[in-house]
Amino acid sequence: MSSHVRTLAAIDAFYDAALDDSLWPTALRKLADLTGSQAASLWVLGGSNGPRLQTTFITINFDEKSIQEYLAGMADLDPTVRYLVNHPHEPIVHDGLLTREHDSDTRAYYDWHERNVETRFRMVGQTRPVPTLQAGVALHRTRKAGRYELEDIERFATLQRHMARSLAIGFKLGSLGAMQRFGTEWLDRNDSAVVLLDEHRRVIFTNRAAQAFRSKSDGVRLSTGGIKLTYKPDNDRLQSLIAQALSPVASPHRSPGGAMRTPRPSGGRPYGICVVAVSGRLPALALFRPAVCVIITDPDRRAPSSAKTFRAAFGLTDAEARLVALLAAGEDLRRAAEELKITYGTARSRLAQIFQKTNTRRQGELIQLLLTTVVAG
Repeated sequence: MSSHVRTLAAIDAFYDAALDDSLWPTALRKLADLTGSQAASLWVLGGSNGPRLQTTFITINFDEKSIQEYLAGMADLDPTVRYLVNHPHEPIVHDGLLTREHDSDTRAYYDWHERNVETRFRMVGQTRPVPTLQAGVALHRTRKAGRYELEDIERFATLQRHMARSLAIGFKLGSLGAMQRFGTEWLDRNDSAVVLLDEHRRVIFTNRAAQAFRSKSDGVRLSTGGIKLTYKPDNDRLQSLIAQALSPVASPHRSPGGAMRTPRPSGGRPYGICVVAVSGRLPALALFRPAVCVIITDPDRRAPSSAKTFRAAFGLTDAEARLVALLAAGEDLRRAAEELKITYGTARSRLAQIFQKTNTRRQGELIQLLLTTVVAG
């Protein structure tokens, strides 16, 4: 295989690894072969307490025990790492740029390296994918293979530019993936069912609590085509709220969405349902495009900490917090009063105080606020 073909293969491998980070060992092998190197590593430097090697450290052809010792402490003494920290904008770093210092840390590092690592020469390409991080690839040669000469460094410059672009792509995609995974895990821990609809009312996301509705038929039906309620008047109301949330221009007297309750064929306590518009401009090329969020609370599964959440969120008294927890769980005011063993008049008086503290004016507006707080809490 010609050098030109091998170069293109190495560059392609960079971009493949940017899309799938499990392919970085393959990319490192192609790069090591192309540059006459015996080992290679992908590294990330960053940290709030001074730059340190992070857990992203992928290597080929190194002894695992030596790598663990390096990460456990020797990396901080490594003169090359120290040079990279002090020269974050230098795209290529090699042995010729380093001076052999004679402090105790440097001697300790070189003594350890001589005993444990076969390679002797290094050439590093680095970039700054974000202002707080440095990342790059280090190539390593044995003493027998010889140091990296000027022509090796010049050839590596072309590869380094593609490596920098691929790392920038990889960090963006990896960050999005991490955020999505975190968001999904966070929503799955919530007792309320969360359903995201696109602009065509199709279901594009359900958390774990919402997925239960797919297997049971108790008033709410979920499918890829959308969300429907068993009873027609309630379903018409729900579809009206969804249409209102999808409307590009909300009425001055109505918020985009709303709240409602719906009975259950099983005779269980009614579900509380909140419909809210998903605001914010989405990226032009985004595949995941939520437009409406539907939150369903099941009073039989409500979290015991709801009252505590509402008390902290809105500065409510214990009595007020217990009342709003019942309202958020789908109870009407009269039934909530009965459960709390207070009169209906007392409940109305507390509700008036709650309106004032939550800056709401109607019970439907309050329930919408409460249900979204349940998800956030």
